[in-house]
Amino acid sequence: MKVKNKYVNRSHISENRFREIIKYFSLDLNAVQIKELTGLSRQTINKYLTAIRLRIVEL
Repeated sequence: MKVKNKYVNRSHISENRFREIIKYFSLDLNAVQIKELTGLSRQTINKYLTAIRLRIVEL
């Protein structure tokens, strides 16, 4: 079985979509703006943005 996303285990979004979220996060867009650009739900975007922020804090 091929892994869809090497960054997130059991992800329902593709690696390209995840990279797109990171790109918009780096442009300092909020979850609603990212939702409109990607077509994902706001809750999904918030889940990934929280995980990204926690990872930044760990570093």
